Amino acid sequence: MLAAVLKNTTQTPVTSAPIFTGRRRLIVAIGVLGFASGLPSVLVNDTLSAWLSDLGFKVKDIGLLSLVTLPYGLKLLWAPLLDRYPAPGFAWLGLRRSWIALLCILLAIGFVVLAWVGPATAQSAVLPVAVAALVIAAISASLDAAIDAHRTDAAHGGNEGAAASGFVLGYRVAFVSIGALVLIFVPKIALLLGPEGDLHARELAWRISISVAGLAMLVGLGSAFLAPEPPNRRRPESLSKAVVEPFRALAHSFGPRLGVVLFVALFFRLPDLLGNKMTMPFLQQELGFRLEDIGYIKQALGFGMTIVGAIVGGLCVKRWSLLRVLLVFGVLQIASNAGYIILAQTGKSLGVFQAVVVVESFCNGLVSAAFVAYFMMLCLPRFAAAQYALLSGLMFLASAIVGASSGWLVERLGYQSFFMISIVVGIPPLLALPWAMPRAGDDDAALSND
Repeated sequence: MLAAVLKNTTQTPVTSAPIFTGRRRLIVAIGVLGFASGLPSVLVNDTLSAWLSDLGFKVKDIGLLSLVTLPYGLKLLWAPLLDRYPAPGFAWLGLRRSWIALLCILLAIGFVVLAWVGPATAQSAVLPVAVAALVIAAISASLDAAIDAHRTDAAHGGNEGAAASGFVLGYRVAFVSIGALVLIFVPKIALLLGPEGDLHARELAWRISISVAGLAMLVGLGSAFLAPEPPNRRRPESLSKAVVEPFRALAHSFGPRLGVVLFVALFFRLPDLLGNKMTMPFLQQELGFRLEDIGYIKQALGFGMTIVGAIVGGLCVKRWSLLRVLLVFGVLQIASNAGYIILAQTGKSLGVFQAVVVVESFCNGLVSAAFVAYFMMLCLPRFAAAQYALLSGLMFLASAIVGASSGWLVERLGYQSFFMISIVVGIPPLLALPWAMPRAGDDDAALSND
């Protein structure tokens, strides 16, 4: 029944007016999509963690909330639907853009709800905010699958490096425009609402800030019109083929090396993703940095350095072999986590904090651009949504499951040992990387078995 309704909504996509043309329009559109993808990510991860840390929640509880990000790792279960059907009510925008428009609207509504069901004190029940965050993460994961597929389709054939760099730039713009501004303005709004130290004013400031930030998701609607719909590709004849064929094609493409590819997808970004789980409690509760300091340094300054890293990373992907780039950037990613060990030893120091953020953010931009390009090169355009969701989903699945124990590890081992663990887990995927690279003829092998 559902399939019939969805099938009947399919219409001829409306071609948007060309604001930009050619390659420039593609990169700008992908940058806007990166913003739409990054905004819910920073709110569900960094901003929510900062909110709970500000209220005084235990690090164990903050770590457990990593489980609400499980949908990012499980989106592969429904991503094939995005390759098969347009979003109901938005089919006139085309297959990819219809989902982008619908999901951006749902996310804007979801964040307003989250803001007003969130906790008021450290003694508040965490269940309402956990449920709201889980629903938002599921919608956001679906949006990521649609955006990943659109980007992979549109950039396939030589534009992977530029598309990856543009996406990371847009993603990080969301971090500074939303992640930084929320942290900077919460204390300022609280002072407008009441005297310094007024807990009720602080509570309202958080709710207002997150509501306004969530409404910024509507900017993502612009990408549904700016981004050109990729060329029509042959769709699977049935939903079962939409589910089975993408994974069978990936298996045929890599053969015995598929296990190594999945292992790298699972663990390569774990040093950065795991370390970030406890960064906010570490900075706020352990070292005592103010929200404004974190907003200006970690988010704003970090944003600038990530932009530089993403640009450099995109250029390196274009000029050097992908294996060489990933190996070098992977080592830098691991080494940058050592900065937090140094910060833990020196204590509260704005100078050391700034230096750590500069190095970590630059390395993060490098590795993000390179790894996005790596995933894009692994995917066949016809199965872009499902295959990219599988690869990126494994990355986030590892982050959510391991991150749930991050608070427990900090309570028992301390922050220095925790950040050391985040370094060690990045070594095995680096060693496996040479066997996980796409080779000439991989796509042909997959297509010959289609």
